[in-house]
Amino acid sequence: MRGHAFALIPCLLLAGCSAGENATPSAAPATTASPVPSPATSAPTPATIAIPTGPLRLTGEMTRPGARLRFGEKAIVPVRHYYPLLKTYAEGVLGIVVQRIQTTPGSEVQGNFDEDSRAVLKRHTAYYAKIIITNESGNAFSPGTPRFTGEFGDFGPAVTVTGEMRLPGCRERYPPDSDEFDRKGAEWKTCLLAVSSRSRPMTEVRYEDAPYGKEIQFEQDPSPDFNKHYNLGAITWS
Repeated sequence: MRGHAFALIPCLLLAGCSAGENATPSAAPATTASPVPSPATSAPTPATIAIPTGPLRLTGEMTRPGARLRFGEKAIVPVRHYYPLLKTYAEGVLGIVVQRIQTTPGSEVQGNFDEDSRAVLKRHTAYYAKIIITNESGNAFSPGTPRFTGEFGDFGPAVTVTGEMRLPGCRERYPPDSDEFDRKGAEWKTCLLAVSSRSRPMTEVRYEDAPYGKEIQFEQDPSPDFNKHYNLGAITWS
């Protein structure tokens, strides 16, 4: 993630874009991964009780760290998710397509805002990018919430809004359960939303889950800290 701090608390991964606004992923081939220091693992398996003994690795079909893709191109990434209630892990491979960033007046953003925040929204612009995530490995698993961030240049977004933001066409929804995301090609449609000024537009979207970014460790997560193998470089769409 870049050095500047965002002034905005964005509403990340709002899901359920309406059917009338569906976008088909580009047919462009996935970007090939660069060699990594250790050998690639075999195909990922469904949930397992065992604590992982090694970090996530990239195979030759996966997108290389630091790749810059065009909007509409698909990234292929490995993921690992921990289920704290079941004390199990699931691994899989996702396809991610970020569509072109769109704009709408900030006054269109919905939420339980105070008067100051509503006034700010009326003076600014909402930026949003639809995202299509697909199950590429074919095993049944819930992918968790991927980490996407909008990039606004060196200064970050110009707006601070207090409250959860919603936009028609970007309904908030939890990641799909494993029984909904249980086959190759299963889709989850999401959206990244932020508000800024016209002089500081959102121009890029970054994906920063491990191994491209650092793994976020929570107190209840027993997995070893593999971050010395991670933070290899975010994937960016622009």
